[in-house]
Amino acid sequence: MATATDLEILIESIGAENVFVRGFGFYENEVVQYATTSYPANRTSPAVIVKPKNREDIAATLDYAKKQGVAVAIRTGGHQYSGASSATAPNIQLDLSETFQGPDDRTLLRKQGLLRTSVSWSLKEFSAYMFKNKIFVPHGQCIAVHLGGHVQTGGYGQLGRSFGLLGDHVTEIEIVDHEGVPKAISKHNDPALFKAILGGSPGNFCVVTHFTTKIYRDEDYDGSTGMKCMYVYSKETLNRLLDFVVKMSDEKEKPVPRNYDLCVSVVSSGNNFLAHFPSKGSQLRDIYHGDKNLPNIDEDLPKWPRLIFAWAQWVKLSPTDQYDPAWFNELKQDALPISINLALKPTPMSQMTSKWWILDSVREYPMPYVKSTRVSDKKNLAETGWAKWLTERIEEVVQPKDNGLFICAQIQPFGGVESMTRKNANNGTSYSWRESTVCATLDCFHLPEKDKKAAALAWREKNETEVFGPQGNFSSKDMRVLWGSFGEYDFSQVWYAYHENEEKYKFLRDQRAKHDPQGVFTANTFCVPAAGK
Repeated sequence: MATATDLEILIESIGAENVFVRGFGFYENEVVQYATTSYPANRTSPAVIVKPKNREDIAATLDYAKKQGVAVAIRTGGHQYSGASSATAPNIQLDLSETFQGPDDRTLLRKQGLLRTSVSWSLKEFSAYMFKNKIFVPHGQCIAVHLGGHVQTGGYGQLGRSFGLLGDHVTEIEIVDHEGVPKAISKHNDPALFKAILGGSPGNFCVVTHFTTKIYRDEDYDGSTGMKCMYVYSKETLNRLLDFVVKMSDEKEKPVPRNYDLCVSVVSSGNNFLAHFPSKGSQLRDIYHGDKNLPNIDEDLPKWPRLIFAWAQWVKLSPTDQYDPAWFNELKQDALPISINLALKPTPMSQMTSKWWILDSVREYPMPYVKSTRVSDKKNLAETGWAKWLTERIEEVVQPKDNGLFICAQIQPFGGVESMTRKNANNGTSYSWRESTVCATLDCFHLPEKDKKAAALAWREKNETEVFGPQGNFSSKDMRVLWGSFGEYDFSQVWYAYHENEEKYKFLRDQRAKHDPQGVFTANTFCVPAAGK
């Protein structure tokens, strides 16, 4: 355990305003993160939180941790759903959310199609920068996610079929290693470490500070279009949209071209509606008040009714490409008139990725949650009846009034023979489940009472018995993604759900042993353990 003198030396080196000690000062403000609402406090209660100013502060923190025999968890500022970006005392959390946000931490080489950026930017800041410069890359939707964790876990998002994952476009990674030494890593000078960082076990090989990524320019995709639709919730509408998702992933019919991307979301009443359609609240109230078949909404109500959303996009990949109007027309059937771009006016890609696809809120409900995110390897979901099954499961939570449960579901196709998520396999990264056809997130938020948590858990448990396995209607086995981790927190017990085979798992364990020999990056159990440990 650290002596007061050791800690005082670290604080003096880094600055008292950047070190937060458990039980003192502003620690309670700094320790809160997304997972705090839903897991035991000790999972996200490090002894010390350090917010370094530079690489030297990072090196000093790592040196201090090794001398004290404790470990460091790395957080770039976003929300890691199961709390793996934090730690239990006596371990330390290294928070990079404000470290690298200077003018030298973002350099655009537009003509060369490259961007060097730090990990400290949130997706809100990152997407605003992309929009300003009329460029884009595939990335996720949650504004509070920061680039460090996002790129290491893939960077899943709306452009998954058309462009793949954000991490697929990374050309170089800048790190501070376990000895505090800055390095630049690429496929050429250290392909094994490059592969391990991108998809292996986030924050467990080194401290990532910056990365360089390929970017795309709006003018090269002129003529692209999309729409963002809102629907009054109904089983019929949801089932129809899920059937649409299935068609994009099953391969018995004519393959859907790579140009098309789609994401379908469902929220219960009481959701943060502004996260999806900013400034449209009054118009939604007018619609509900003017329709005798819909319940009236209190004029002052800050939360909104049960809704379905669909993000639909077509990218003009070549000058001769033309979109199929029937594809969009079928999707926008029954969409509310306040939906965005139903007329399908051509729109710059940077505008769609930064203004339409990204959410303007940190989370849908300020409540605890029971999470589940899985991907499918099935290419015959129409035959398994998964869309109808999922509709019924969502209806069980969404339909009853005052049940204390609140769904936030997000379903997106990544499959099809032309999907770039699939085609980018074997590109020098270790992101898993490249053959996946659909990604389905089923988050059940709940009121804090024990019986409500039990009901949310029971709902997930029933789902678990039917979605995967030999008779599963969704996937042949348990397949999860690191950004959406849930359930078992000891990675050694559930590694097979996050990585395809033991060969990859052994490779990652060997890299842990090589690049983290003293276990300085082993601050909790949700990480690939070093070989021999």
